[in-house]
Amino acid sequence: MPIILNEQQILNALPLVQTGLAKYLWIQHQVSLGPSRIVAPDFQRRFNDFYKVRRNDDWRNAYYQLLVSKLHTGVDFHDALKSMLDSIAQYEASFVSKLVATIHPSKPVIDGWVLKNVGLKLPAAYARNRFSGICDVYASLELEFKAFLASVRGRFLVSKFREFYPDADVTDVKMLDLVLWQTRPQ
Repeated sequence: MPIILNEQQILNALPLVQTGLAKYLWIQHQVSLGPSRIVAPDFQRRFNDFYKVRRNDDWRNAYYQLLVSKLHTGVDFHDALKSMLDSIAQYEASFVSKLVATIHPSKPVIDGWVLKNVGLKLPAAYARNRFSGICDVYASLELEFKAFLASVRGRFLVSKFREFYPDADVTDVKMLDLVLWQTRPQ
């Protein structure tokens, strides 16, 4: 299902992006300074707050270890999902997408509001081939973002985002992600 955002929804969402954008920019700046920042308690506390990470110490240790280990080499969604599954024996599609998007800012984030706005759903916990189903949803999300950003409304969103936040150095994908995150479907 294509992303359906009209101009008014985009304009309504843009002022709501400000707080999240400031948090995101801080996180990305810290990441750009290297692995020593990622292991700092303040970084992890603020990352956890922004991305709503509510997991135990073992989970967070595995997560941040993966982020640090892939910071300079990069990681795709499939490999990050597999690494977390091997480490903690849980599917963590949303958090894995956030890790991937932290390393690769031109990648989308799986979030409940984003998925609703795109008309996608993650496979149920009991689904057969759940791993490949999650990867398929992520691939669809990437395609939907690309198609929308190439459209007239996508160009409108990017143009208006730059007007609202001229000093924000973010990718077009992150602009769309932040707007979708603040848009509640009817």
